[in-house]
Amino acid sequence: MADHRQQYALLGATGNTGRLILKRLLDTTDPRTKFNIYIRSRSKLERLVPSVALDARATIFEGSLQDPALIRACLSGATTIIATVGENENIPGVTILRDCARAIIDALSALRASAPDPAGPDPAAEWSPPRLLLLSSATWNARFAAERPILVHWMIRNAFARPYSDLVQAQEMLLGVPELANVLLVQPNALVMEPATGCVISTEFAYTAVSYEDLADGFVQLATRPEYATTAAVGVSSARAANPLLYVPFVFGKVIRGLLFQFVPGYWQAEYAISGWFAGRAHKVKGT
Repeated sequence: MADHRQQYALLGATGNTGRLILKRLLDTTDPRTKFNIYIRSRSKLERLVPSVALDARATIFEGSLQDPALIRACLSGATTIIATVGENENIPGVTILRDCARAIIDALSALRASAPDPAGPDPAAEWSPPRLLLLSSATWNARFAAERPILVHWMIRNAFARPYSDLVQAQEMLLGVPELANVLLVQPNALVMEPATGCVISTEFAYTAVSYEDLADGFVQLATRPEYATTAAVGVSSARAANPLLYVPFVFGKVIRGLLFQFVPGYWQAEYAISGWFAGRAHKVKGT
């Protein structure tokens, strides 16, 4: 596990993956390990991970990705950065990952520029690029995607075209600055809400799906085990997903919905409006 010099910076700690990663790290790492946690809502984080409010190792940075001083303070001293932000819906105008990548690059550039001179009295304090674990997708790993039929691959790419475009551009930005960060792309296939069945980590393949529980376990292993220190891209799967037929209905439904978002004008707005109406009705009934 991590030693006493390890310091994590987590971005996306209130998402389905991020909050589980945070819980596991708080439970399993050395008591001297430090955690800097960026979130937009502290109250949401403390509701999802109540233990964080009482953990002296954790410092919470609440605010906007567009606040350079905040992100710089969050990443200061980090030896490992874990970024699990992103958008799953195929809607126009998705920029969250590019915004996050730009904020990380700007912050690390400033921290590197202010680092002590390596020729100075304390060479140990000189700049060292942190390890950056970025939640990516198996769709953008040529080796993993080669296992899919061509038509299926086309359908998946188009069903999530807008968030994928955001992801690919963010990856290019971060991979283009190796002097600032040592990037590991964590590349699962479909993310599913189900119990853990065992995390499978591989540089050769990614099974059809991974549960959020198993994905979080994979992130913790990748962040804390030295054998992954120089890995550039890795698939994370659930053991249950070795049988892809178990996930055909779920994946097919997600893909068809994404294709409707992509190719049917106005479909996503209509679905969101109808869902919002039903949610409002349910809330009103619950309140009476």
